[in-house]
Amino acid sequence: MPKDISTDIVTVTPETVAQWLVEGEVVLVDVRETREYDLEHIAGALLLPLSSFEAEVFPVLTDKPVVLHCAIGKRSAAAARMLLKAGHRRVVHMEGGLTAWKAAGLPVEEEIAEPAPAEAATPIYLCPTPGAVLRDEFLTPNGITTGTLAHAIGVTETSIARLIAGDLGVDAELSLRLARYFSTAADFWLHVQSDHDIEHARHAVGEQLRAEIRPRAA
Repeated sequence: MPKDISTDIVTVTPETVAQWLVEGEVVLVDVRETREYDLEHIAGALLLPLSSFEAEVFPVLTDKPVVLHCAIGKRSAAAARMLLKAGHRRVVHMEGGLTAWKAAGLPVEEEIAEPAPAEAATPIYLCPTPGAVLRDEFLTPNGITTGTLAHAIGVTETSIARLIAGDLGVDAELSLRLARYFSTAADFWLHVQSDHDIEHARHAVGEQLRAEIRPRAA
């Protein structure tokens, strides 16, 4: 157990500090920077970086002596001098810092690398585009070409090609033209378009909406 500290810097070995920590006799303070601490640190060590170290307002956490350490001992020795000058007496400096601690075979906690993000699965869409329905259920089975359909319903063949490719949606007028030619309900093609759009939107923003919007209570 460490004794009361004088105005001189008291230096101890990592092995001594490790024993004090096991016995719960000291508070260990790491004066390295945040990134250094995140990469590896001694379990239970508090972080007070030297770059923002203010001896005059150094927190008195307990009545236990404070052990300071850094990477090799230089920063912690400077911090110890600052504390002693400010009137703190129960201050100890760990010789050799974290480098000496590891050389003594003592354990550290290391940063756990974030796992690489898994490749996002391709969503499975159950609602096809109007163009896919047009191609697979109306044109191909009946041997109708895009040119024939375009001429019959009064639109350009490019429009039909874009519709089949999924680059063009169905509006009310196109729905009426297709419905007239294929003898479907007037709103059939609009419903196909709407079902497809809603499914895509659900995949894109469904989770966000569930997090942001709370259903209104009855």
